[in-house]
Amino acid sequence: MQLADLIEALSEPTAYPYPVSTVEVRQTHISVVFLAGPYVYKIKKPVNLGFLDFSTLEKRLYFCQEEVRLNARLAPAVYQGVVRVARRNSGVVVEGPGETVEWAVKMEHLAEEATLESQLRSGAVSDEVVSNLARKIAAFHRQAERGERINACGRFDVVAANARQNFAQSAPPIGIALSQAVRDRLQRLTEEALGQQRSLIENRAQRGVPCDTHGDLRLEHVYLFPQKKPPADLVIIDCIEFNERLRFADPVADMAFLTMEFKFDGRDDLARAFAGSYFLESGDEEGRKLLPFYCCYRAAVRGKVEGLKMTESEVPEAERLKSLIKARKYWLLALAELEQSGKRPGLVLIGGLPGTGKSTLAAELAERADFTVIRTDLVRKELAGVVGGRESQPAFDRGIYSPDWTERTYAECLRRAEQLIFEGRRVVIDASFRKEVWRGEFLKMAQRWGVPAIPLLCHADANTVRQRLVNRRQDASDADWTIYLQAARAWQEPGSVTRAALRAIDTESTSTRPLCQALSALRDVRLYE
Repeated sequence: MQLADLIEALSEPTAYPYPVSTVEVRQTHISVVFLAGPYVYKIKKPVNLGFLDFSTLEKRLYFCQEEVRLNARLAPAVYQGVVRVARRNSGVVVEGPGETVEWAVKMEHLAEEATLESQLRSGAVSDEVVSNLARKIAAFHRQAERGERINACGRFDVVAANARQNFAQSAPPIGIALSQAVRDRLQRLTEEALGQQRSLIENRAQRGVPCDTHGDLRLEHVYLFPQKKPPADLVIIDCIEFNERLRFADPVADMAFLTMEFKFDGRDDLARAFAGSYFLESGDEEGRKLLPFYCCYRAAVRGKVEGLKMTESEVPEAERLKSLIKARKYWLLALAELEQSGKRPGLVLIGGLPGTGKSTLAAELAERADFTVIRTDLVRKELAGVVGGRESQPAFDRGIYSPDWTERTYAECLRRAEQLIFEGRRVVIDASFRKEVWRGEFLKMAQRWGVPAIPLLCHADANTVRQRLVNRRQDASDADWTIYLQAARAWQEPGSVTRAALRAIDTESTSTRPLCQALSALRDVRLYE
């Protein structure tokens, strides 16, 4: 039976052996899940992706059985068993008689709002919650199966092959979910990290550190039920069943997945709390050295998986678009894990009134910290076809400085910045940013791609500014003292989101002090050594 036909059939409430009002369908790159009342049914797609093979009905049955067996370790009450999907004259039925067309894993339907992912979005996850999670996972690793067969999958050659496979399978084509520049840099950094950690990885395998892990520790696979008694208060589902080589691993490779997921969600604080509690509970301080490599590996895995999902025709277009955004963000996170602070992709907004030294500071950051500068004064004139020189009669909010032209200018700067970040670059936006909406759009873009962003607000005494504007020669800015006064009156104070990240830069001095202040701010967000 064709997959599309099967999905359509199992989307009907009549396919289930109990009353169902509606059926919700969700897809990954390898499975389809049907949420039908109190239960969830999961079928495996008939695919062979190299790292998994579900190409025959017999193989899908075997891996369904493995899924139930392995997930009993961390979610014993959730997995109900493997059930038949059969075809009858009237259509397709689950758990009924007829010709077997597919096998499904039957699970208890857990409330989505109980996932760690949902709890994180609602602000309900504390350091204590992630510390309890870390202790549970450390205990799971202590009790997990070990042996020579498992150790073999933790050997350096296998670990290296797994990491390299992400690049061999990083569909879709380069330039869509992953830029060539990021791929090349990440591949080089991965090889460097493998070379640096080779002896440690091999030594740990020889000592029997690897174990039968979960393999897919993600925020959406962890469920919190604080009203229940342990161990039912913390349930973890959906481990890897389809490839032992990806599940038999160093415990750090397992816990790195959740560490990376916290970072992906913008919660570096929880990533630190989780990792710190795990290494304290496990006593594996040596393993901490491997965490950046394995976080990078896990991010690359997710980038690859989301890239694969967006190529599947049976996945709705809206979901494919979400996968594209996630894939780009995962690949940039992978790069950031191994890249030096002074080379990580990131965004700096340098704002302030005319004459406060924005462009001087932007140029200094470009030279000192390898940033590409996008200056609104230049982009505005490029869009307007103005070649060099100054406007003969510059006017505040008129001509090429009208609100429409300004919106076009900021939109183009945003587009250029986004493209540069996709390529793994570091970007400075040199602009007044006198409106909060403009600041917000750039900060949201950085958040969307998971790169650090910091707004720097330049300020200087009004008398100093006036003298600078009088002395300004051959500059792309047309601002004079009159425009400065008008801009000051139109200035919008930063909102709560901008204010939380904002750093004030005193540019009164013409010495290196402003640059030193800016570099200090960049260190705080790991954009400078």
